[in-house]
Amino acid sequence: MQNITALREGVLLLTGILQIGEYVLNSKSVEADDYIQVIENPNEKGNYRHVLKIGFNLNERNVGYRGIEYEEFSDKKIVKYAYKKGSARGGDITPTSKYTDPSKTLNKIMISLNDILKNSNPSYEEFTIFKNIYEYISSNQEKIENEISEKIKSITLEKGESFIITLSLFENENERYMGDFNIIKDRLGKISNEQYFNKYGTTSKGIGICYYCKQKTEVFGFVNTYNSYTVDKIGFVSGGFKQENAWKNYPVCGSCAQKLEQGKKYLRENLSSRFSGFNYFVIPKAVIRDKEDEKEFIKTLEEFEKNKNFSTEKDTRQNLLASERDFLDIMKDSKNFLNYNMLIYKEEQSGSVFRILLYIEDIVPSKVKNILKIKDKIDDIDLFRNLPGKDNSTYDLKFGFDKIRTFFPNNKTEGNFDKSFLEILNNVFTYKKISYKFLLNRMISKIRSAFVNEEYIDALVLQALMSILFIEKLNLFSDKEKGVQKIMIEKTEKNKKYLDFFENESYKDAFDSDYKKAVFLTGVLTEKLLNIQYDERKSKPFYSRLNGLKLDRKLVKRIFSEAVNKLNEYNKNYYKELEYLIGMYMLGEEADKNISNDDISFYFVLGMTLAKHFKEEKKDGEDVEP
Repeated sequence: MQNITALREGVLLLTGILQIGEYVLNSKSVEADDYIQVIENPNEKGNYRHVLKIGFNLNERNVGYRGIEYEEFSDKKIVKYAYKKGSARGGDITPTSKYTDPSKTLNKIMISLNDILKNSNPSYEEFTIFKNIYEYISSNQEKIENEISEKIKSITLEKGESFIITLSLFENENERYMGDFNIIKDRLGKISNEQYFNKYGTTSKGIGICYYCKQKTEVFGFVNTYNSYTVDKIGFVSGGFKQENAWKNYPVCGSCAQKLEQGKKYLRENLSSRFSGFNYFVIPKAVIRDKEDEKEFIKTLEEFEKNKNFSTEKDTRQNLLASERDFLDIMKDSKNFLNYNMLIYKEEQSGSVFRILLYIEDIVPSKVKNILKIKDKIDDIDLFRNLPGKDNSTYDLKFGFDKIRTFFPNNKTEGNFDKSFLEILNNVFTYKKISYKFLLNRMISKIRSAFVNEEYIDALVLQALMSILFIEKLNLFSDKEKGVQKIMIEKTEKNKKYLDFFENESYKDAFDSDYKKAVFLTGVLTEKLLNIQYDERKSKPFYSRLNGLKLDRKLVKRIFSEAVNKLNEYNKNYYKELEYLIGMYMLGEEADKNISNDDISFYFVLGMTLAKHFKEEKKDGEDVEP
């Protein structure tokens, strides 16, 4: 049942991919030869940037070994490399393979050559050429393996980079690659449809209704565009566990299978990116009613194509929403007939298994526009601008989902919170409610851990505040109760900076209760004391009185009282007005019965972080506060 569920979920998203594939075939002048549709890009993820060629000289049908030659991978030569992945246990379909080690890779090439010879007519003109190559490599395999090893030693690779290894032949100094030979083209052409019905030693095809085009025609059973649905094990197929009946579960005709493959390629090249450790696709899906809608759909896809370069830039790959330009900028300007699906996925077993982590359906452009509008408002808040960086530099903190991801990591130390993070991501795009208490608990837990280890926590606290404000302004919190504000305080020159802060339109909703203000200002006062201690003693002994930020009402009162006493002991209590405000706002404690200890801890550490915004002015005869 789990596999059938994966099938249904996968088929749902493939409808949009098929539409894109149709666009590619109709609008992109894709070469129609069957063999070209089958060829894959071995460097689609950017880590196979180097090519080693086992070179031969070709004189009529005679071949002579040249040696191992190197070139940089070229996208323009993808058809020439003619790479098509084969089975994990055997060779690839053509004599072009991803490098693992000299022996294993050369064996894969030999398996491929042998397979091509077995499936080709011996009278074929190129048969003799490939037979001679096969025989030469068989007799000199160890020599060629050693030369490959030596060549690799001479090439500098960046971390994660590798090679593809292929064959090339020189005829009158004109180099011919595997994709230039008809014997290779024919082999690829034969498997163009064969791959969709001939697997696992079984044939699965019949006359039926294609799932996509609804035409009655020959349909195939092994169309598995993203390997999220498999029929290689008993229990994964209905119809009495017979793999040959797989076409009855998911019937797809050859034409639609080709469109799916083209859509998949287009998706990878133009609509894919990364953020916070996740791979994702954006899949436009249009209801096309007339020529104008079709033009608009094509125009939108062309916008994605223009911007495909920025989708691989480091900042964009890591920070969905955080970069100045990403896919969402294009999505927000789309017409109403065009919605988007977002697919977050994980590839396992070297890409042979495609696992859907999250599939978000029908993301409406108007909602994306609102999300980006709120993001811009958050980015403009003065608390997140001109922050101190390295070497006396400053930077602006920009909101992105990476800020939320900070509190939902996946590592051995903290655990795996992928599921919770993806649920928040889904709820933001679908405008579903998010638990404030759950989110705050994760945030304060991470902040406490850093605090106890005496790490720098200001960035963590600001990221937490930024994330809370973002979700708050989207009105998505399900369990965040409004606080109580009854204390009336007249604004004066002495208290103006505090009252103005609480009245700031950008974040006043975060300080919606008198008691939150009291806790926040107690955090401010505590940070002032810690700074004075460090200035006096080069240490902060009061740090130990903060109970590792596991605070409650009782502890906040104790901290406030002890902080005032310490400031008086140092004879540096410049904060009488601040202490008065704390005392006044503390009167609202009883009215705010629902505030949690996580809230108390967060608002206290937020006050410590933002204390720098409340500098006391120097008075005659007094020192300046540190």
